[in-house]
Amino acid sequence: MVDPISQDHLGPIRPGQSAAPTAPDKGVSGDQEFANLFRQQLEQVSQMQSEAEAGIQNLLTGRTDNITEVFTTARKAEVAFSLLMEIRNKLVDAYSELRQMRV
Repeated sequence: MVDPISQDHLGPIRPGQSAAPTAPDKGVSGDQEFANLFRQQLEQVSQMQSEAEAGIQNLLTGRTDNITEVFTTARKAEVAFSLLMEIRNKLVDAYSELRQMRV
């Protein structure tokens, strides 16, 4: 017979993730934390695009012949940029909606 599922046997979803929520840093407000996170994501996408451009340059100049790796790097950068633009668009829409609300 199958044992019923209970919450007692469930652990964290990811390894290293604690079950209890962590308290935010006292020195950083919520909007500063969000701004820092968004800035980090912008920098990461920029770095991915730079790596893709370098890979394309290396492929064109003959320094590498691994077209699969270059294509994969370029595609990852493209998807990351598209996702970042969608997030930006959602934030702009949310801001516009908040601005139009009557108080």
